[in-house]
Amino acid sequence: MIRIFLFIILILGSGVWIPPSAEAKVYLDITSPAVRKLPLMIRTPGTPASREIESIVKSDLGFTGLFTFVDPGVPGAEIIADIGVEVSDGFRVTLSLQDLIMNREVLRRRLISSVVRPLAHSISDAIYMTVTGKEGMFRTKITYLVNTAPGRKELQMMDWDGARSRTVTAKGLTSSHCWSQDGKYLLYASGRKRKWKIYIFDLKDFREMTLFTAEGLNMVGGTSRSELVALSSSRDGDSEIFTMDLYGKGFRKITRSFAIDVSPVFSPDGSRIAFVSDRGGTPQIYTMNLQGGDLRRLTFEGSYNTSPSWSPDGKWIAYSGRTHGKNQIFMVQSDGSEIKQLTGSGNNENPSFSPDGFFVAFDSDRDGRRGIYIVSLRDGGEKRITPKKMRASSPEWSPYLK
Repeated sequence: MIRIFLFIILILGSGVWIPPSAEAKVYLDITSPAVRKLPLMIRTPGTPASREIESIVKSDLGFTGLFTFVDPGVPGAEIIADIGVEVSDGFRVTLSLQDLIMNREVLRRRLISSVVRPLAHSISDAIYMTVTGKEGMFRTKITYLVNTAPGRKELQMMDWDGARSRTVTAKGLTSSHCWSQDGKYLLYASGRKRKWKIYIFDLKDFREMTLFTAEGLNMVGGTSRSELVALSSSRDGDSEIFTMDLYGKGFRKITRSFAIDVSPVFSPDGSRIAFVSDRGGTPQIYTMNLQGGDLRRLTFEGSYNTSPSWSPDGKWIAYSGRTHGKNQIFMVQSDGSEIKQLTGSGNNENPSFSPDGFFVAFDSDRDGRRGIYIVSLRDGGEKRITPKKMRASSPEWSPYLK
């Protein structure tokens, strides 16, 4: 059931540290081009539950590329994380972080949950915040599409690391999808009874509602913080870009061209839309303002560039571009001034930034069967997060979830 993925973590007691202030020490400046790795020791009681929590926390923090782990009793750690675990009507954890250089406790927090993995991710977030002064993304989710039968794709959701996958909707053929910026809703296009509609799914009430319907092909793009939805529709013949609000009101046509315009996504500040258009002869990435003016073409290398995703700071747009006969993931600065290639193996498509901007999720066929991968923008580390037996594609990273 969908209810299993919605969990509540209760935080008891006020930690001695949070939030970051002028007095708080930032151990790792993650905005620096060269960030050292922090030696961290994790100590637990050694029970099965605590070992599982420790394993998840190490996996979370290890993939950031910011930590090295020091075994208990071995010198060299700068921070010790003591994770006390009590199993009684759920899991009760006491988390304490000790700064060994300053010889002082920098965090004490109590957490309660009935589910181990969300609890462990919350511990990772707390450690990450203490060390960097920035919010961690370990409690975020990724939605994606799974091929379950010919002509059928289900929308599923999982933790950022690929665990606890569950089905959101299995009706018809699901296609494009995105999150609302507050994380309360999922929006997706689905073809049912030969008609493509855009639906909105309330994650609190587990309720699906129709947001938009028209003749032709209708695909959802992205959302803005001001509760606008960008979509493409061929209701007027050629595929054009439109906007409306999350309540189905304020419907406006943004583009008016003889080209195919699709895949619209808002900039983080909501002032511009990146989209794909073949108005120049081949699919390329463009941006425009919300009135359809100030049109700028960003990509000129390659003849097939699609699937834009804007970084949370607005400085970069990730996209899928064809090079040497295969699709790879690239990033271009939002003014078009610089391009970086992120992948090089297999066919890679549909990038999506993590809410902290340090990771990109994408799908790839490099292992023979298409699956979801994550690449770190810090060190280029990659890992597959969906099982090899599953055919998965089109990841969309959630915003920070409370």
